[in-house]
Amino acid sequence: EPTVTEHKGGSKVVESRQQSPHPHWTGFSPNGKYALVPDLGLDQIVIYKVDPSNPFISPHGFGQSVPGGGPRHMRFSTNEKFIYLLNELTLSVTTFAWDATKGTAKTLTTEPALSKKDKEGETFNSSAEILVHPNGQFVYSSNRGHDSVTVFRANPKNGKLKVIQVQPIRGAFPRNINMTPDATWLLAAGADSNTVAAHRVDPKTGKLIYQRGSIVNVPSPICILFAK
Repeated sequence: EPTVTEHKGGSKVVESRQQSPHPHWTGFSPNGKYALVPDLGLDQIVIYKVDPSNPFISPHGFGQSVPGGGPRHMRFSTNEKFIYLLNELTLSVTTFAWDATKGTAKTLTTEPALSKKDKEGETFNSSAEILVHPNGQFVYSSNRGHDSVTVFRANPKNGKLKVIQVQPIRGAFPRNINMTPDATWLLAAGADSNTVAAHRVDPKTGKLIYQRGSIVNVPSPICILFAK
């Protein structure tokens, strides 16, 4: 029988979005011992311990994000030492130190994806998706409203991020981005423009280069996956 685990409370920092819990994504730690759930309403990553012999999870702890951040999605660093948490409401990425043995996430730093000036140019902005390059050196997040992808350089020693590029997607409302399996291309899904656009990934710098003529028409694309 399936089990249901409820989140309770709400940070209430952003009144219109955080009056109650809003579990937004679920994933597992690299060793499979923990389930992690970014909750937009709580400003937390809620951590559960996984019982591999039974379909059960038990509350284990949480990682605290920034007030009003609105956690949406997250990714582990390739060395499995850090978590990169995408905050939807503040358009930022919070880095956590991950202890795989204890199953704990310690808040380290938060880096804005867009400058204040960039955000002021739009009536609506929110983050949507986050990716980590397979080489571990770069992190990517999509910005709805500003309609762009922010490229960060990641420090493998302390997990700190630094913005190195903000690339227009050549579309509108990038609800999803994904990389090709060989990490040579980043595809950006413009949900409001009904388009998917391809950007070449420079393997040395991590920066994106738009490929002219690559835009294809797709009705309201919201997720890009590759079949094996």
